[in-house]
Amino acid sequence: MPREWIIAPRNHDDLVTQLLVNRGIPPEEREYFLSPDWEKGTYSPFLFAQMQQAVDAMFFAMEHGDAIVIHGDYDADGVSGVALLFGALKDIAEQMKYVLNVEVFLPDRERDGYGVAMHTVDRFIAEEKKLLVTIDCGIAYGLELDHAHDAGIVTIVCDHHQLGEHFPNHAIVLHPSSPGETYPNRSLCGTGVAFKFASALICEARKRGADFVNGYEKWMLDLVAIATVTDVMPLTGENRVLEHFGLKVLNKTRRPGIRAILAASGTELGGVDTQAIGFRIGPRLNAAGRLSRARLAFDAIAATSIGEAEAAATILERLNRERQNIFRASYKQAEGIARNMLSANQVLVVTSDDWLPGIVGLIAGKLVGDFGCPAFVLTRVDGRYVGSGRTAGGLHLVEAMDACGDVFLKKGGHPQACGLTIQTLDQVDLFRKRVNEFAKGIFGDVGVVQTLMIDAVVAPSAMTLDLLESLEACAPFGEGNRSPVFAVRGETVMTVETMGTTASHLRLTVLDEEGVARKFVGFGLGNRAKEFSVGTRVDIAYEPGINVWNGRREVQCKIVDIQKHI
Repeated sequence: MPREWIIAPRNHDDLVTQLLVNRGIPPEEREYFLSPDWEKGTYSPFLFAQMQQAVDAMFFAMEHGDAIVIHGDYDADGVSGVALLFGALKDIAEQMKYVLNVEVFLPDRERDGYGVAMHTVDRFIAEEKKLLVTIDCGIAYGLELDHAHDAGIVTIVCDHHQLGEHFPNHAIVLHPSSPGETYPNRSLCGTGVAFKFASALICEARKRGADFVNGYEKWMLDLVAIATVTDVMPLTGENRVLEHFGLKVLNKTRRPGIRAILAASGTELGGVDTQAIGFRIGPRLNAAGRLSRARLAFDAIAATSIGEAEAAATILERLNRERQNIFRASYKQAEGIARNMLSANQVLVVTSDDWLPGIVGLIAGKLVGDFGCPAFVLTRVDGRYVGSGRTAGGLHLVEAMDACGDVFLKKGGHPQACGLTIQTLDQVDLFRKRVNEFAKGIFGDVGVVQTLMIDAVVAPSAMTLDLLESLEACAPFGEGNRSPVFAVRGETVMTVETMGTTASHLRLTVLDEEGVARKFVGFGLGNRAKEFSVGTRVDIAYEPGINVWNGRREVQCKIVDIQKHI
């Protein structure tokens, strides 16, 4: 679907200044933005209204040898948060000479579904667990956690998802947006909340005589950096500071498992940025929960030996390749279904009896990218339809689902991404009708208008390695601080070719008005090669980057969008 380009007016010759203006950073904040400060830019974990209660409950359990269970989610955020807290408890127990009795529980996507299942709580009750900590889940499962409370289990919720119909009133809640919460950063991911909890526990351990060096908790920031990007949290405010320092830690991580995952993906330490997290680390961690067991990803992160780490990373690499193959075949089917319903719907609701539950979110995300409208993708599991949604045009997915009435067995998530379960195909059809009625009330008859924000018109010949390195001062890039996008207009196509074993990528050579040739690469745009021929004049929106090959560094221009010049 064509996108409307919005090109920012060029007010500054210096591109770094131009980027800061485009992102609304006032002059008095620019130095702080370009050089994040840990002391000034992060908040005390004890600003959480119930943090001291959570710390006291955890120390009581550890001191008495109580059975503790850490319940996570099966995605990269949930697994990273569980690994972070598990590691912190081990370190505290070692320092304090506690006998730690802790179990990690990561749900099975098909058997348990998202969140805290009642049968899981029953199992914890039968096993006489005394303390339950939920990471990246729990806030929408008040009935289940109340059931745990009634059986004598103390519960701590570390979550950031939308609140559900039943609030866990008997739990100790660490959630940036829970009622009455005082913590200033409302945009922490689940692992970010777990990091704050772990930091508070380490602070308390110091008060009780543990010999943790100052700044010890910063070594956990590698997992915060991974989760903040994979869960698409805004890289602004405190999150920007956490990501900035988290990337520093990630590039010298002490975790053998993360090192092994990076090696398997062809990523060198020292060169890990948010793109490497999003396209290399995240997919491998998520592949475990999508195709097998999330525990495999936890085992990789938590590995303590090189042998364990390499074995776990090898499994994740295999699962990720398998996931890629399954996704390609499934998406081909989904794309055909979506094209047939697009004219009558502003929101796509696509179903199948055959797709794996672990890839429906990926299918939804690709549909959004290709068609420019919100998408829900569901597949049949044990007679029910289980799915995921991804947004476009600012549609708040949780509000959209809430407006559809009682058609769900389960629902929850974020404004941008969600999960849902519907009992019958008739109810799926009813959901499709209602969610499109809701969307029409938001978008009107025009539908979703996809826009592309462009920072400036800049000839690729002006993109030097020195300039790109200066632009890196604005990193880390991601949600809320997008990568710089520039445009060229009226370039003449010299060559057109596809790349990759499946011809899925596009490569163009274009000639600018000054006679300078430049190659552009469009990942995933191979199907558009037929639109352009030698001599065609084009407008290209692109992201500049540095490509390293055989030790040689050169500028690479990645196509974000391409249109015929008018």
